[in-house]
Amino acid sequence: MPAYSPVVETVLEHNRAFVESGAWRDHAAPGRPAKQLAVVACMDTRLTRLLPEALGLENGDAKLIKVAGATIMEPYGEVMRSLLVAVAELGVTDIMVVGHTRCGTCGMEADHMLDELERAGVSRERIERAVAEDSRAGSFLNGFAILEDEVAASVRKIREHPLMPESVRVSGFTIDIETGRLTPVSV
Repeated sequence: MPAYSPVVETVLEHNRAFVESGAWRDHAAPGRPAKQLAVVACMDTRLTRLLPEALGLENGDAKLIKVAGATIMEPYGEVMRSLLVAVAELGVTDIMVVGHTRCGTCGMEADHMLDELERAGVSRERIERAVAEDSRAGSFLNGFAILEDEVAASVRKIREHPLMPESVRVSGFTIDIETGRLTPVSV
């Protein structure tokens, strides 16, 4: 058995107790979202409980897709794939893109991120090789300047995707990270 970090060991201990106690029974839900809704939101930890509670979502109500900045980077990347599966296979008819105030991706710069990755242990040589091999490697780590513009851009990418049915309703919002208030974004 591999050696795990203390954090992972704590998670595994909790999981054993969770399973043995039968607490998992309280979380039974269908695989198809009851509200036929998918939500693309930021991976920010402050949204873990705030987002579903602010949206009135219970376990099984919606497909939650969390990604840095609630940003759709690639037309054929993981986020779009998940949305297309949700629509085609799971009956999703509505998609919400929800960006949040005080997002760490806002203002993020690729050069700073690359420096941070070097400090985290990625060699400068490896970074330079990655950037040389794929021109997208540098810009891939850039954030955005204006939250509402980023949400609107993601909404447009979903709406205009050649494989997205026109019948799917796609809307954009910002959520206040402190109060949970949703504000519509014009697209």
